[in-house]
This record gives sequence, C-alpha cells and structure tokens, in this order.
Amino acid sequence: MNKKLIPKVILVLEYNGTVILDDTSAKLLAMVDRYGSILAAARRLGIPYSRAWETIAKIERILGVRIIEAKRGGKRGGGTRLTDNGRNLLQKYVEFFEKLTRARFDVKEVDFSIRLPDLVYMGSHDPAVEYLMGLLRDVGISEIEVLWVGSGCGLAALTLGEADIAGVHLYDPGTNEYNIPYLGRYWLVDYAVVIRGYMRELGIVHRLGEGITLNDILEGLLKGRLRYVNRNRGSGTRIFADHFIVEQAAKLGLSIRLGDLKSKIKGYDVEVATHRDVASAIARGDADVGFTIRLVAEGYGLNFIPIMWEYFDFIVPRNRLDKSSVRAFIEMLRSSKFRSYIEKLPGYKPHPELGSIVSVTK
Repeated sequence: MNKKLIPKVILVLEYNGTVILDDTSAKLLAMVDRYGSILAAARRLGIPYSRAWETIAKIERILGVRIIEAKRGGKRGGGTRLTDNGRNLLQKYVEFFEKLTRARFDVKEVDFSIRLPDLVYMGSHDPAVEYLMGLLRDVGISEIEVLWVGSGCGLAALTLGEADIAGVHLYDPGTNEYNIPYLGRYWLVDYAVVIRGYMRELGIVHRLGEGITLNDILEGLLKGRLRYVNRNRGSGTRIFADHFIVEQAAKLGLSIRLGDLKSKIKGYDVEVATHRDVASAIARGDADVGFTIRLVAEGYGLNFIPIMWEYFDFIVPRNRLDKSSVRAFIEMLRSSKFRSYIEKLPGYKPHPELGSIVSVTK
C-alpha cells in the first residue's frame, strides 16, 4: 500500500483571501500565450470553452486589471495574448511552483484532433437566440458553443477573435441609439458588420402586487426597502438599468451617482447571467425587483412594468461572413420560420430590416 501513496503538491495563488490561480488556470494562461486563442487553449487542455472564458473573466474581476488583450493580424484577423499583468501573474505562479516542487512547470496537451465548434456565439442571453440555435442544429450545424456573457463581453470576444457572432443590445444614452455606437469603443469599426435582428420589450419585474408604480419601486430600491437582483457586468440590461435608475432617481429628487448604486441598493452585487435567472430569483422570493424582458416576466407569472423597446442585433467580423456556419445563421435569421416565431412572442417584434447587413465605417 505504501508504494501507492504518492505525495502531490497543489499550488494556488490567492489575492485578498480569494484564489485567483491554480494548476488548471495557470496552464490555461500558458496555453493562451502559446496559441493566441482562449478557444484553442481550452480545446488543447480538454476543458470546456465556457469554463476557460469564465476563469479568465473571474481573475480580471478580482484583480481589477486586464490579463488578456487583443492582437491584430494573422490568419483569422486577430487573436488573444496575455497582457504584461497576465504574464507577470503567470510567471509568479511558475516561480512558486518550481521552487516548491523542484520540478518544471509543464503543460500537457490533449489530442490535437479534438474538433473545434462549427459556430461560437458569445453575448447577451435571449430566448429567441436559443430557438435560432436549435434551428441551426436541425440543419446540421451541430457543434455550437453558446456563452451568455453579456453584450459587452461578446464584443470583447470579437475583438479577441474568440467568437463568430456576438448578440448585443447596448443602449448609448449620448446618442439614444443601440449597438452601433459601441463598435468604435471595442475597435470593431471597419472590422465587423451589424446584422439586424429584432426588438424586445424591456421593463422592471416584481412580485409586489398590483398598483405598484415605477416611482414606488425606485424609492423602495434607493431607500433600502426592496431587494434587487442584478445582471452580470457587461450585459446590455445592466448598462441600461444603471443609467435608467440614476436618471429616474434625479427626476424624483433622489440624487445619486452611478458609482454609488452598490452602496445604495440592497442586492446590487447579486449578479445573475440570464433573464430567466432574474425572474427565477424574484419568483423564489430571493429578490423583490429586477430588470428583464416581458416574455420571461409573463412566463414566471410576475408583474411587469414596461420601460422601452430595445434593439437586439448581431455583430459579425467581416472575415467570418464567408464561414459556412455564419452564412447558415444569417439565412436562418432571414427565414420566414424565424420571423413567424418572433412575431408570435410576447414583447417581441422583428426589425423592419431583419437579417440585413449594415456596414459601419469611420
């Protein structure tokens, strides 16, 4: 028995008591640096792409710095590399590892023949996108990677060359427009196009009974009487909700700055990834108020206060437009079957130019 007992050291790096790097995540960073792609790194390590992306996002949130960044050029028109902060973090881990174990830090790869996804979607969660992906699987696009990371992270993924399509609904209060103003902020002007999608009705969902007004909810939130469930950072809903709360509070004479929302609103730091998660938290009684779309609110039998119709579009890099799975996506988006589906959904309506391609240039 003693011969089978083998000691093994597992090293983790902590920051303010929170683990930010372990053996797997350190190897992930090393592979990203080697191959210039989170997708390639995840596949070669044999871990889900969603796990790899979320691991890196978590490290960046905890440290408050970027550890990956975009690089331009190459076969796919871009890619991913570690920032100086990312390399320094990895190097620190390697130094500790080799000092403690007296062994070389090595990254073992799995079989290179593992198939990459036919299509990678990253961006905002939407039930209609789920339906659309189902239609694509029905016509043979079976290897589809879908990550509900939010609109902003979806655009960042395009910048890094990590996704084929990003679904976005980003409101710009300065121009009162959706989506197009954000392409310049993510260095995607001239690099990507906008595929027109559809509109959906966004509002505040609650379980406070009939007769509750928007003003009642805003006062309850800002005075700590109501509990909030928030969306994840980078999501279009969160970006809109933050600005909306500040704007409406000013009209009520409840002056508040964007940066003070966390300290003022109970539950502001409770983040969920999808509209269904928001509605589920409220239906369970874990929260009183949140922002979601009419379709989901009605599905959970919750009260819904409509606020606005938002535009949900799809952003595609120009160099992915000829990819067969992307062409299939656009064709399905334009199909009468999908249009008919959208027209029947509560709180949805197709854009007049559904499926059309809009070029954005400087």
